Amino acid sequence: MLILPIVNRRRVLNTKIELRNKSKVKSRVNYEDTSKSDIIVNREKFSESSFKNSRDINAPIDFIRSKSLLYPRDFLVTTKEERNTKFYDVYRVAQPPKKVNSNLDKLYSKVILDLLNEIPGENHRGRYISFEDLGIGDNLTDDKIAILQRIVKDEKDLAKWPILFEEAGIADLKDTIDFVKNFECTVITDTTIPEESLYDTLTALSNLKTRDYKNLKRYYDIAKSNAEIYTKISYINKILYDKPLTLIQSKSQKQKQLVKKMDETECSKVA
Repeated sequence: MLILPIVNRRRVLNTKIELRNKSKVKSRVNYEDTSKSDIIVNREKFSESSFKNSRDINAPIDFIRSKSLLYPRDFLVTTKEERNTKFYDVYRVAQPPKKVNSNLDKLYSKVILDLLNEIPGENHRGRYISFEDLGIGDNLTDDKIAILQRIVKDEKDLAKWPILFEEAGIADLKDTIDFVKNFECTVITDTTIPEESLYDTLTALSNLKTRDYKNLKRYYDIAKSNAEIYTKISYINKILYDKPLTLIQSKSQKQKQLVKKMDETECSKVA
């Protein structure tokens, strides 16, 4: 499980980050022509490709894109085997977004690898995601955001924005927003920590210099830097679309959104 810790309203939230456009299509299966922990794109298998032995963290997304050039379709991801069995689960995943930069590709590849390492019926060891370590915020500079804000304010014809963004060298800002919208972060129940309590604990342990202190400080630093980068992403989204970014939601918020979507679908059918 990939965990994105983030400071929000004087709390540290722990959220599970995963792909939005994925669905489990098979549970507890074992196909003769399909192995565990594999990616299948247009019948091409990651396990049988040259990408398999690559040390490049972006090998998964590079494989998916390379095998989707002619036929960009949904692809399949198989998990590890269920404990003490030969059965695994199968996910269907939508095509990845167009490449913006290698840093965003790292995030996508990590999420795909997390699916490959999933063990059905178990919560495997959590791993923290740091936007800063991945370089997600490297292109989100204050100068570029200021230019974006000026163009959006001065030019009311939205059709002209892409050209103006390109000419100003800030097209990657919109592309970054479109890319991150392929993910969703769900707040993990009963794991929220008051920021003040965490800070007080770190202060009390600071003179010990133990491994526990270093790990806890590292966790807090990740949560703070994730919040800073997320704030920039959210602000860019507000400039472009004039509405809040809904990347992070609680389980109840997701459920309400699902019910609303189902209601809208039923209404459209009636209409």
